[in-house]
Amino acid sequence: MKRTVTAIAVGGLVAGGLFLAAGAANAMPSDTPCGASDVHVTVAPDPSNAAGHEAYVLTYTAASPTTNCKLQGTPTALSFIADGQRLPIATTVDGAEQLPVNLRAGHPAVSRIVQRSAEAPSPVAPTTVTFDLPTGPYGQPVSVDWPAGAPVKGASVQVTPVSS
Repeated sequence: MKRTVTAIAVGGLVAGGLFLAAGAANAMPSDTPCGASDVHVTVAPDPSNAAGHEAYVLTYTAASPTTNCKLQGTPTALSFIADGQRLPIATTVDGAEQLPVNLRAGHPAVSRIVQRSAEAPSPVAPTTVTFDLPTGPYGQPVSVDWPAGAPVKGASVQVTPVSS
């Protein structure tokens, strides 16, 4: 009887330890920066805005169910493209804290392109926005379709760091 109780107790502890370890491993953030093939990016108008501003939200989703990588920082080298030409729009970086975001299936990340709503729209609406992923100093370039006919206003926009 004593041996049976001991065996059950030890078996329970081992099984519980394995369960906890597996759960922790699945929830652990990745230290591997996301590559362009790990991420699917979309851009859409952001319905929530601060007074006097409009924004477009960049949404980063995992490209596959097994994706587990890290985004951190702000998209860099942002360019708006129309008719194959780069539009003369400068970008500045929002000074918010840049915390790492673990990108996995079902756990997207976002950043925003913010513009002043009172500024004059660019004479040509972009068709594409290109930028380097917020993965650290060696971000990988991506190209994303811009919402059809959506204007970029003013000579500069502000870009926010990626967040969950």
